Amino acid sequence: MIVVILHSHYERGGVTQVVENHVRALRDSGQFERIVLATGGRHSGLSTETLQEVELINLDGFDYDTISGVDHTLDGVNHKTEEWSVADGLHVADLATRQQRMLLEFKRKLLDHGLGVDGTLLHWHNHSLGKNTAVPGVIQTLASEGWRILLQVHDFAEDYRPENYRGLVFATRATSKQEVDQYLYPQHDRIHYATLTRADSCVLEHLGVHRDRLHYLPNSVTAPQGDSFSQEEARTNVLNVMKLPCDARWSLYPVRGIRRKNIGELLLLARWGDRNRYMGLTLKPSTALERRSYDRWKCVAADVSNRTVFDAGESPDLTLMQNISAADYVVSTSVAEGFGMAFLEPWLLGRGVIARRLSTVADDFEHSGVDLRSFYDSIPIPGNNSWLNECRREIRDSRMKAWSLLPEAFRPSIELSDDETEETIDFAKLTPQRQVKVLRRMVADQGFENAARELSGTLIASLNQEFAVSVLMSNADAVIEKYGTAEIGESLVRIYHQLSGVLSGCQKIGSRRIEDELRDVACDQNFERQSGIDLISAFRPYFPCRTEVL
Repeated sequence: MIVVILHSHYERGGVTQVVENHVRALRDSGQFERIVLATGGRHSGLSTETLQEVELINLDGFDYDTISGVDHTLDGVNHKTEEWSVADGLHVADLATRQQRMLLEFKRKLLDHGLGVDGTLLHWHNHSLGKNTAVPGVIQTLASEGWRILLQVHDFAEDYRPENYRGLVFATRATSKQEVDQYLYPQHDRIHYATLTRADSCVLEHLGVHRDRLHYLPNSVTAPQGDSFSQEEARTNVLNVMKLPCDARWSLYPVRGIRRKNIGELLLLARWGDRNRYMGLTLKPSTALERRSYDRWKCVAADVSNRTVFDAGESPDLTLMQNISAADYVVSTSVAEGFGMAFLEPWLLGRGVIARRLSTVADDFEHSGVDLRSFYDSIPIPGNNSWLNECRREIRDSRMKAWSLLPEAFRPSIELSDDETEETIDFAKLTPQRQVKVLRRMVADQGFENAARELSGTLIASLNQEFAVSVLMSNADAVIEKYGTAEIGESLVRIYHQLSGVLSGCQKIGSRRIEDELRDVACDQNFERQSGIDLISAFRPYFPCRTEVL
């Protein structure tokens, strides 16, 4: 069998890492005569090892759409004023023309490489994200012509990515949410889907994907590469580079500081740690929009949380392994993850994790035997009725503004659920501007901060104590057993064989296959007739930091 893996680009990032892991697993299986990576042209994120194992094909027109202008007054549905375009100059509105060009390019390039329908399987990553609006239509045509296709969904355009979803509405000239769903998630006997989580599988099942064509395929998890260090050796190096006190204790948030990472909450955790507890955020964002948010938090931290260390991974004198090795534990305040790799990797290095619990991913990890008692569900902030109602209004306004780019008929119909009887509000649910005000009030009003601390006593205790060795060891074992490269690789090969109608030779006798565990999930039938954007809104709560624009 020949496998062609497709994505718009292979720049550094989560999808590229997943693809590299898949390439390694396929090569180790010895069952595939050729592995081909196809992309819109960008591939600087691929390692030398991967490039030696694959053939690389560049496909014109398969990279992201570009947006040269945006008209924010869309409720009049005057699509002709849009300035959306792609690299070859065609407007996104010329969808059929673009699809035809992409199909011709695809067939020509694959024919040049001796690849045809028979014996070739297509594994397409993130086809429905809306970054290239022509892709779903191309996939539907390829399936009807006999190609067998696995669509792996990492992220959703419907998941608070209004620009992406709006581009799809405009490009397809859809008149309803259901028309968008039909376009984004093509149905065919030759099309199977893979998701990173069971929750995402439930969404696709409610959108009409039959369970026989739906697979649960989590990411494989491996420890970060690099030289190993003792904690004391690494801590000494980190403290020297960061110019921290010699008695400082180190914790690490090993991410790029984009909006959904909820940096304001990191400032709060660092503030609540012991006086010598410092928390480092490793990487700065790469886009102007994200940098504005990041720089704001750096300025705020100087006043309200001076034990938060920014750019902790930017120094050439520190490796990621040194940073993690120096840490007592890893922290995460993220409010949205497609899989949550950072929740699992640290256990393999003997480091515990303290994180905001995201049920869409954490439920899977706990189902697999990972002990997440160190995770927290919320950070309640107390206030009087007037203040709480004002905060709730700000949250509703923020959500409404985020989706205001869409015609009203395409906006999520799921309303935010506010419990007006609650006497607190979760810190992460606050708008970033309100988070700043809360942090500044804590500086000025010790009584207010003490009241908030009392509501998070368990979390604060965990920030200042060591993880039990037994938990570290058992979690590492669970991660290796359920998410190791061998386990996920075998699952991937079985899915390919099922899609191709071939019996797998790597079946484990008497073992429970990870893709079979999808059958345990009871998807709430109340969601059955809802659109994709409404389903996603129901499964994934709204956090204003995700859509803030400065």
